[in-house]
Amino acid sequence: MRSMTGFGYVEGAGELGFYKIRLKTLNHRFLELSCRIPREMGMWEDKITSLVKERISRGKVEVRVEFEPREGAFSVEANVVLARSYWKALQKIVQELSLLQQPDLSMLLQVGEIVQIKEESSLWEEEWENFYPLLDQAIQSLVAYREAEGKRLREDLLFWLKELERLTEEVEKRAPLVQTYYRNKLLQRIEEFLPQVKVDEMLLAQEVIFYVEKSDINEEIVRLKAHINRMNKLLSQNKSIGRELKFILQEMNREVNTMGSKSCQVEVSSLVVEMKTTIEKMWEQVRNVE
Repeated sequence: MRSMTGFGYVEGAGELGFYKIRLKTLNHRFLELSCRIPREMGMWEDKITSLVKERISRGKVEVRVEFEPREGAFSVEANVVLARSYWKALQKIVQELSLLQQPDLSMLLQVGEIVQIKEESSLWEEEWENFYPLLDQAIQSLVAYREAEGKRLREDLLFWLKELERLTEEVEKRAPLVQTYYRNKLLQRIEEFLPQVKVDEMLLAQEVIFYVEKSDINEEIVRLKAHINRMNKLLSQNKSIGRELKFILQEMNREVNTMGSKSCQVEVSSLVVEMKTTIEKMWEQVRNVE
């Protein structure tokens, strides 16, 4: 089991320069990947995203690469023809508008096409072999972080799941007492309002059965225990289980709410409140599970 929160960082040198690779992930319903790399590495973007998708299935992922070129790795070209055209255009603007400021070199350098790094695609194709191991290490670092965080989440979820199991057993112990509760309650009401009337045991039994059937929570207990067992099995797996855990928690919450609406005993109602709190604790952790 992995957390969706993680961080990975690797730095190292290639033939063309020095790289700093950062990967950061946050929780998200699906896989959302953004890749921030220098323009000259644009041809690598598809390869980078494919490698990340192979290892990460959910979360908001940001890949950031910083690059410092090695001295002598690239040559710089000046487009003199384009520079001359821009220079004439700038002089014409100054003349036509009677401006005091004269054009200078800094204005020309703001035009990106005038001075450019001479790039050969073959250089970057060969450089991928140097960059790939660094990216792979960064992804491994990220995955290791997510797995370590996932281990902590698993331990926390198992703790609260065990607590929910204990509370369910307590509710199960009190479920059979419903019949006695309703019988005593009906007798008390009859004696209170009709003290001289003889109680018809057959009629009383029918009324007790009616109320017991309305407040029977045995089915909810059985289903809740099944959900607890299913979650226990899921938490022992290493695959992506976040979506299924959310579904199970929704079903657990449904069963507990039904118990609460049927409950007639103060003790059971109190236990239901504790069960809801426990499920909410698990929700807080499951939101971050991949």
